[in-house]
This record gives sequence, structure tokens and C-alpha cells, in this order.
Amino acid sequence: MTGDSLGESSRSVTHPHAHHTDANVVTDAGKANGKGKGKSNGNGNGNGEIHHMVDFTAGVIAGAAGLVVGQPFDVVKVRYQTPEYARRYKSTFGALGAIVKEEKVKGLFKGVTSPMINGVVFTSYSFFMKLQLSPDQINEPNLGQIFLAGAGSGVVAATLTCPIELIKIREQSAPPHVNTSTLGVIKHIIRTDGFRGLFRGFNATALRDLAYGPYFFTYEATLRLFKYMKTPPLPENKRKHEGHTLIDEAEMELSSGLSWPELMAAGGIAGVTAWLATFPIDVFKTRIQSASWPSDSPSNPSNRAVSVRPTLWKVATDAVRQEGWKVMFAGLGPTLIR
Repeated sequence: MTGDSLGESSRSVTHPHAHHTDANVVTDAGKANGKGKGKSNGNGNGNGEIHHMVDFTAGVIAGAAGLVVGQPFDVVKVRYQTPEYARRYKSTFGALGAIVKEEKVKGLFKGVTSPMINGVVFTSYSFFMKLQLSPDQINEPNLGQIFLAGAGSGVVAATLTCPIELIKIREQSAPPHVNTSTLGVIKHIIRTDGFRGLFRGFNATALRDLAYGPYFFTYEATLRLFKYMKTPPLPENKRKHEGHTLIDEAEMELSSGLSWPELMAAGGIAGVTAWLATFPIDVFKTRIQSASWPSDSPSNPSNRAVSVRPTLWKVATDAVRQEGWKVMFAGLGPTLIR
């Protein structure tokens, strides 16, 4: 989701979602390669910080790789979700061509998000899993524990995802003839809405990034299904879940008999599931963060005190009433391709 983690990042770990990574952005494959089941108790090498840094670094690297491949499709997704652009493009690849024609190749990389979002998701997932597992647990965590750890990691990541995606969406939704910069967008937001303006749409971002729960749940459930379908079925991993990073867990999956294609397929299935679960919220979040508030008008600074902030419910009901239910899935095509 993000970028989006699943989402923009991250959606998305991204997005679910990358973060989801939303990423969004973490690519689904990147999350798949880094995802594990158990969690470190922080004593593996006599220094608990090592495990956290490995998780964080792995997430950042995965996120950076995902940005290179997925950023152009993320730009297209945001354009589809922004009312001013909604009817301009007829297809995903038509949109890519139009953007290059009007804004050159650099237009496909407007608002590149930070791969650190993935690192936050990886690390917080490990933290929430550790909270649920007893120090002497040997068996694999159940799917419910995995779901809760994933959802919790998404909410934590939203504190970083929200301002980053707000800035990114402002850059990506700007008219082609307007040259924007990250610093310029930040200055404008703070000047018109104050520091709190950087967290416009936080509630919607947190709700969308709950998709990391469905992502990790589906990923693990798919892996267990693949193991069951083997002849004979692969045995459950009885190795004690202690002192391992998410990279260690991925290596344990490979040593259990699953192949890289199976791991990547599980990541792809999980990514699609996570996006479908929360994509309407992502659409409405984009509209909240791209829309001009009354206080955005420099000609009437007094509006800051009386302006009404658009709520998620109001934006959602207005969009569906005016444009029909299909608006809830605007931009889904380029998102799934990404």
C-alpha cells in the first residue's frame, strides 16, 4: 500500500499498499523478499540494535529499488485520482506517453518519495511481532498475529508517510507548465496552513496503511499453501524464532524448499489483495491532499481561521455522488502494474 508504501510510498512497504509501502514506495516483490514470520528478541548477536538496523536497511534498499521501477506508474495513479486530470488520459500507457510529451522524462519522476518508509515498516513490523511472541516460542506465529503486526506497522509508518505523500501529490498534481520543487511545496504548505498542514489527510493515510495487515496475512497464508501443495507437504519450520531479522526469515523460507518464484508470486498476490482492500481510501486520501483549501488563497488570509477542512467522509460521499462508484477505483490499473 504505499509507498506509497503499499501506497504512494510505500502503499507503497508500500502502501499495501509498498505501503505499503503504498508504497508507496516498497515494491511487492521487495516486501516479499524481506518478510518473515517470527521476530527478533534483540539478543541474537549480543546487540539488539543490530537486528533493527538490518531490518531498516533492508527496507530502505527495497524501497529504493521499487522507486526506480514504480515511480512513473505512481505518477499516473495520482493523475487518475486527481479530478483535474481524471478524464485527460484514456489508458495507463497513454498517460505515460502524454506526460513524457508535455513534461519530458523528468515528469515521470515528480515527487519521488523517500525509501525510508519501507525501513520504518520493516522495523515496526518486527516490534509488533515481538510484542505478541513469548521469548521461548518455537512454533510459527499464527496468521492473526501476523495480521496485527502488519496493520500496526502501517499505522506507525503513516506518521512518516502522510507528510511525504502530501508533498509528492502536490508535485505530481501540479499543472505541466508549473515548475515545482519539494522545498517550494513545503514552504507553501507551512505558509498557508502552518506545520499541521503537513499532516493533512493523516486519518485517511493511517486507514489506508492498515492494508499492511492484509498484505502480510495473505503473503504468509500463500506461502503456507505452497508448502502444503508440495508432494509430500513441506514440514512446518520448527526453528526457534529468536535473534533473526526479516532477512533471516526470508532465508529460512528459501531453505524450507520454497523457490524465489514462489516467494515473489506470494508477494504479488498479497500486494493485489492489500490494494483491493483499501484502494478506495487511497483515492479519497489523494483528493484530500491535492485539493485546495480556502486558506490556500493568499488573497484572503482570514480564511485560515474559518475554513472547513474536508473530512474523509465528506470527500468520499461527494465523489461517489458526483462521479459514481467507479471513482473508488480510479488509478487501480497503473497501481497493480506497478
